[in-house]
Amino acid sequence: MLLHLGRWERWRTLVLPALFPYIITGAITASGGAWNASIVAEYIELGDRVMHTIGIGAVIAHATAAGEYSLLLAATLSMVVTVVSINRLFWRRLYRLAEERYHLE
Repeated sequence: MLLHLGRWERWRTLVLPALFPYIITGAITASGGAWNASIVAEYIELGDRVMHTIGIGAVIAHATAAGEYSLLLAATLSMVVTVVSINRLFWRRLYRLAEERYHLE
C-alpha cells in the first residue's frame, strides 16, 4: 500500500487533487466546444429543406441565413452575456480553487 493508504484514501488524497486542475481545464474547453456545436447542430439546410430545433444556435443560424441582422445581433449578444456570466460565476471560481488549493510546489 502506498503511504499506508487504502485504495479510496489514495484516490481522495492524492489522485483526485492532482487531477482536479486538469479536469477543470478540460471541462472549460468542452463547454466552449459545446456552445460552438450547438449553433451548428440546431439548424441545418439540405437543399431546399430546413431542419431546425428550438435554441439559441437555431436563432443565430436562421437570422444569418435570412439576413435579419438585428435578430442576429440580439441572439449573439444574449449568448455572449450567458457564456461570460457562466465563466465568471462558475468556471472562474473552480479554476481559482484549482490554482490555490490543488497546486504542486
